[in-house]
Amino acid sequence: MDFQLFLTTFEQAFILIAFILIGYFFRKKNIITDGGRKVLAKLLVNLFAPAYSIISLSSVVNVQDIEKYLVMLLFGVLITFVAIFLGIPFSRALSKDKYHRNVFMYTFAFGNIGYFGYPLVDGIFGAEAKAMMILFCVPMCVAIYSYGYHVLTQTPEQANGLLKKEGKVSFIKKISFLYCPPMIGVYVGVALGLLSSGLGFEIPPFFKKLVTPAANCQSAPAMLITGAVLAGVPFGKLFTSFKPYLIGVIRLLVYPAIVGVIFFIIHLCGWSGDLFSRIAFLSILAVSMPVGMNTVVYPESVGIDSTEGAKNCFVSYIMALVTLPIVFSIAQNLLGVTF
Repeated sequence: MDFQLFLTTFEQAFILIAFILIGYFFRKKNIITDGGRKVLAKLLVNLFAPAYSIISLSSVVNVQDIEKYLVMLLFGVLITFVAIFLGIPFSRALSKDKYHRNVFMYTFAFGNIGYFGYPLVDGIFGAEAKAMMILFCVPMCVAIYSYGYHVLTQTPEQANGLLKKEGKVSFIKKISFLYCPPMIGVYVGVALGLLSSGLGFEIPPFFKKLVTPAANCQSAPAMLITGAVLAGVPFGKLFTSFKPYLIGVIRLLVYPAIVGVIFFIIHLCGWSGDLFSRIAFLSILAVSMPVGMNTVVYPESVGIDSTEGAKNCFVSYIMALVTLPIVFSIAQNLLGVTF
């Protein structure tokens, strides 16, 4: 196993776990209150996450790369649908309750590509490979900010259809997840990237200076919130519940194995070469990430309990210390990618 790979993976996991533990301590000492936790979540959803999308997408989405990597982008769409589809039987096996199924669907379908995947690729292969992964994951990010936001912000009563119907819901309200703040950030980021590359529109430096500080604030608050949520759980119970480990195995090992088999079959059908290797590698990496922190952030932003999501996150980050270097090394050796 590549020592640099292990070191980079350990560093990313250690940072996440350290901030989660800080959040845990701050909540125990009442430095972060329940009200403060919700404020942080609202800031993440309404300001920090949209700003991050604007900065990251505007820098990598451009006309030239979309034309050059169109096949890669299309496979990004395919892998997103595969990840969601695979989550259906796993989520149904874990719960009969529709609300919890929604949470599990997100948990299985979408890993922590932003805080984990991008820095990992950047640390091993460099900025160009990171930009390629961001472009590949654009469809997954769109699904996270639309479908993911929708299912994670539904209350248990809404998900299970227990609320009394108060008149007909308007079409605009039904599609409100398409214009939630995280999605607006995606629209603006993609539009700025295409305008600057296609029409020569130059993004004002002042705008970048204004948005960048907010974008840089995305990671730490999410980790602190996760720790603050876990503070409501006795520390010993964080490690004794069976379900987070099962979720971790499926998310970190079963998913990449299934995607790997899919690409092996595609290879047997005759597709090979550098483009195939890159797409296969990015696909496997995208589905091998630990549980995404939005399972905590999105529910917290609308006042829904996120304890289960926080436990799943924490356990999966610890497990990722072992699984990610293994999956990464196997995929790299078999596919021979160097970007």
